[in-house]
Amino acid sequence: MSDNEFIKIKNVSKKFDDVVAVDNVDINIARGEFFSLLGPSGCGKTTLLRILAGFEYPSSGKVLIDNVDVTGITPNLRPTNMVFQNYAIFPHINVKKNI
Repeated sequence: MSDNEFIKIKNVSKKFDDVVAVDNVDINIARGEFFSLLGPSGCGKTTLLRILAGFEYPSSGKVLIDNVDVTGITPNLRPTNMVFQNYAIFPHINVKKNI
């Protein structure tokens, strides 16, 4: 990982039973870089973002943030955030912290 790489998604795949939602994705995002993830409905964009945020774990591969492997770290301990399209709460924290 170079000095300016902040997010590295390395060989990430996600399967739900027999359905491959994300297939061997590699992405490097530099610190301060503006990045867009585009694609048609159902191509795995949301699944990949959920993996990055820690709401899903990859079936294989790694997620590194600032050169730290966060693949198995829960969402509340990651330096990430996610805005949901629909109302959502975090089940692992109390009501006050969800607000």
